[in-house]
Amino acid sequence: MFKICYAEEFDKDFIRWTGNLLRRFLADGRAGIVSQKCKPDLMLASIWRKHGFPKGLPVALISNENWQLFPPRHRLSQYRAVIGIYPPPQHLYALECSRPLSFIQYPYEAVHFHLSIASLLELRETRLQSAKSKFCCFVVSNTVGDLASRRSEVFARINAYQKVDSAGSVLNNTGYLAPRGPDFLDWIAQYKFMICLENSKTSGYITEKALQASLAGTVPIYDGGGVEIFNSGAFVDCSRPDYLSRLAGLDNDTHEYEIMQSQALYSVRPSVQSFEEKFAALFLN
Repeated sequence: MFKICYAEEFDKDFIRWTGNLLRRFLADGRAGIVSQKCKPDLMLASIWRKHGFPKGLPVALISNENWQLFPPRHRLSQYRAVIGIYPPPQHLYALECSRPLSFIQYPYEAVHFHLSIASLLELRETRLQSAKSKFCCFVVSNTVGDLASRRSEVFARINAYQKVDSAGSVLNNTGYLAPRGPDFLDWIAQYKFMICLENSKTSGYITEKALQASLAGTVPIYDGGGVEIFNSGAFVDCSRPDYLSRLAGLDNDTHEYEIMQSQALYSVRPSVQSFEEKFAALFLN
């Protein structure tokens, strides 16, 4: 068994979501999680904190964020591999690495949601068939980031066209908060549309927001770094000046709406199978 430890053994959330990423290796017994005292074969470290590099122990850096907003705290050349949603910018390692950077990409869904990607996509097919009895939802809990005011503007404009159910702590008009956890996707699935702008429009920066809508079988109304990554036919791009007329057209044309609703959000979906193959080749084989 390949033994994996964590640089931050106290960080239960980091251990949980990386465990989601490694679920196949943990399930088939090829890998196991151990403490740093148990002679591990690999240490996993997060982008969030500084950490040590124990002598003779390879370290892999894992990020679920954007490299520009959350840059690494150590030189990338010190890591045996770097694991992330998208590769770090060339300038972060080009001048300091004497060897090509071993980068392994993974899809964001693999670490954010508690189910496997195969299960999420299967449930999406079921939710696509569910009746969309409500128009649009909006669930925001903070006003952080350069798109925060833009989110509120988009909400106000669409809400003036037709009532939007806001079930977060920001601009709440429902009198309740949307459920958390697995039930959240089923709650979203009641709606035809969901306003889900990122906190930032930094290039390549994506979070769970548009993915939640898509996996619920709901059309995202979106702006953010994913505009250049996602399939433009799968969301209403509210960075465009004509987005409200586009939304109204979809709202009143069932056929056009269903075409957009059925589209995959990614132009090219990152593969969890590819991640597993590369991780196994680098560390387990």
